[in-house]
Amino acid sequence: MKKIYITFLLFVVAVMSGCYEDKGNYDYKNINELEITFEKPTYSVTFGESLSITPDFNLELPEESDRYTYNWYVNGNMRPEWNQRDFNWAVDTIFKDGKVVLEVTDTKYGITYMNRASLDVVGIFENNYSWMILSDVEGESRLSYFSNLEYDSDAEEFKKVKFYDDVYVMANDGKLGTGPIALQEHFRAQVDYETIIGNVCVFQESGAVDLSGESFEKQIDMVESFDGGVYPAGAIIYPGTFMDRVDVLADQKGQLYSRFRAVATVYNSEYFLQTPLSFEGETLEQCRVARGFYRANRTGYAVVYDGKNKRMLYTVNSDYWDDIAGAGRFVALPARGIENTEEDVIVPLDNMEGYELIKMGMFGYGALEDWTNQYGIYLLLREESTDKVFLELIRLKGSSARPVLQEVLLHEIKGLPEVPSTVTVPLDKPEYAFFGAGNNVYFLDLKNPKNSVVLYKSFGAKVTAINAESMYNKHMAVGLENGEFYILFIREAKNVAEEKKVLYPKGAYPADQRVGRIVDIQYKQLDHWNY
Repeated sequence: MKKIYITFLLFVVAVMSGCYEDKGNYDYKNINELEITFEKPTYSVTFGESLSITPDFNLELPEESDRYTYNWYVNGNMRPEWNQRDFNWAVDTIFKDGKVVLEVTDTKYGITYMNRASLDVVGIFENNYSWMILSDVEGESRLSYFSNLEYDSDAEEFKKVKFYDDVYVMANDGKLGTGPIALQEHFRAQVDYETIIGNVCVFQESGAVDLSGESFEKQIDMVESFDGGVYPAGAIIYPGTFMDRVDVLADQKGQLYSRFRAVATVYNSEYFLQTPLSFEGETLEQCRVARGFYRANRTGYAVVYDGKNKRMLYTVNSDYWDDIAGAGRFVALPARGIENTEEDVIVPLDNMEGYELIKMGMFGYGALEDWTNQYGIYLLLREESTDKVFLELIRLKGSSARPVLQEVLLHEIKGLPEVPSTVTVPLDKPEYAFFGAGNNVYFLDLKNPKNSVVLYKSFGAKVTAINAESMYNKHMAVGLENGEFYILFIREAKNVAEEKKVLYPKGAYPADQRVGRIVDIQYKQLDHWNY
């Protein structure tokens, strides 16, 4: 009986389905999906500049049609004026790791399409490939800034730049000072991985001042960082080293003064002592501290030239097992590295008698297979008896308070018309060294150091400052006695065509950008990405 009942129900359903008249509309239309693309996946713009984005579509969208609506969002926020097909914004907010989003709505079908791009907005003085320039204008100090607003890494050229003639006056009341000496960027320890833009210390005869790296506003006169609020009697303060715990500055006589910072996350905490530093019972004099891109707050030590005793020392931040133990102690470097032989012709680091140190600096030698860091010190030396010029390269292993001297190499520099006034070495595993002599810049191929130097670029005035510390060993900034500032492309220097060497300026030099005799140039490191 149950089977008969089920069969009857199935029969009724089948009959009713056959009688149903389907009156639905099955006249379907294909709706092509809209695809939105941007010229770049990531945009970076400087605060105060304008950002414009023109989207591309795979379909033709008539601009006069009201079928489509456009809404742009920055980090989820929209403004009334951001309802146009193209995005235009006078940038008034600083942020990193942001997003810009475009939503296009097809009002006919009620469908919204979307695409996004990454967006960073950096401060006015926080651009990559940018340089600080210290110059002397009739005895007065002037701080200028070359700002890269857009760089094409494929074409290796600046697309948009801005030159700030006097950034100190822009940010402060009054003048910077007189008797410019040098610039030094320095850093405090990070807190919770926050971005740290390094401060900029301007050393000058009228007194050093410490400026914010974000705005160039004056933070303090460095005299305030000395015990009692005064400099040691008669001292003019020169650059030194700023480490996490120990800072060391020099004076015009090469005497050294230090402070121990109990709080490494604060700039200029604690005071420099009035008493100059000693080593082995003798006051250190005629000293210079090696500066360079890889600062001592990373390496844990700073190399010091002891000019009175013609030898190389290093001072430590602190011993790695204790922040206080050993902080600021000095250690003498041995004569030669552990990889050197007695037959190697070098200037021994424990006895450099007969040689004048013209300039020294620091660079990176690259990591070993065990990821141990190696750092280099370059010494530009003049042999006093012959006037011959030498470049000595020192390779150190380790980034703690106990660096190991691996090797010392000595290269005679041949082919220079005169003793060079300055030298620079690219920051990471350099293949070339560059020398400023007269109106010219020359390079030495470090893979073939016995060869003579090669003329790289000639200028219309004496070269007074050069700096090759930008990322990827690409650029070298050059400053001249007549106040002109240039940026050269130097990667694979021996293969660069003449017309490709000068990246800035293109064409005739802008007359309004001569800033006085250039004393020092420093690459703006920003947040110390090598920290």
